[in-house]
Amino acid sequence: MPTRLIPVGCLMLAVLISCAKKDIVERDRKAEAMAEVTSPRLSEGPADLTTDVPSKYAACAPLPLRQNWSETMPKESGVARIGATAAGLSVHVRFEDSDIFSTATANQQRMWTLGDVVEVFVKPGLDRSDYWEVHVTPNNFLMDLHIPSRAGMQSGEHTWEDIITPESGTTYQTRVVDGSWSAELTIPWAAFGLTEPPALGTAWQFAVCRYNYNGGVEEDPELSSTAPLTRRNYHYYEDYMDLKF
Repeated sequence: MPTRLIPVGCLMLAVLISCAKKDIVERDRKAEAMAEVTSPRLSEGPADLTTDVPSKYAACAPLPLRQNWSETMPKESGVARIGATAAGLSVHVRFEDSDIFSTATANQQRMWTLGDVVEVFVKPGLDRSDYWEVHVTPNNFLMDLHIPSRAGMQSGEHTWEDIITPESGTTYQTRVVDGSWSAELTIPWAAFGLTEPPALGTAWQFAVCRYNYNGGVEEDPELSSTAPLTRRNYHYYEDYMDLKF
């Protein structure tokens, strides 16, 4: 019986297909792992920002900020942590930054145009159209926006005054050292119409995002987010991570 020869090219193609399938499975596995974050219960009061990871956030999963839309990492890294206190939803961030600045001079200015800023987006469930967008700058100013619906904001139905007038009551603090800055903010449950943390098993959606300017506000900022965004758009909440209480 004659030996049947398999062309080398076919073998190589089979190997490439096998490797490609493994890569897809690995990406899907990583995406699934990033899809949900458990919100631990945190201690009350402000965190100690003199340490890279405050003890208050020791039980929180570290969430690196990425540029998922281009499958790259930012040149200057950042890590966020999130959890629940009796008072509200608390977020801690620490950013590497070789040029730390913001030209903001008061709260409720358009912080993303004025320099470095952390932006926290929280959507309190898929059944609600509204969400909060809260900014904190390294020089300790705040901007908070309550967006009744993304569609209404994009169409102009909700004006700038409509979304910037509501106050979340967010408390916050920042610390700047050579080469990095950190911030903590707590959005009260009252901002979401609650008097206490959501019931166990409740899932919200969130993203911690960043504008990182280097060389002045005239330069294009480096963007990054904890969410696996498939678009370079911080308002694309379809890609936000779930936060499980």
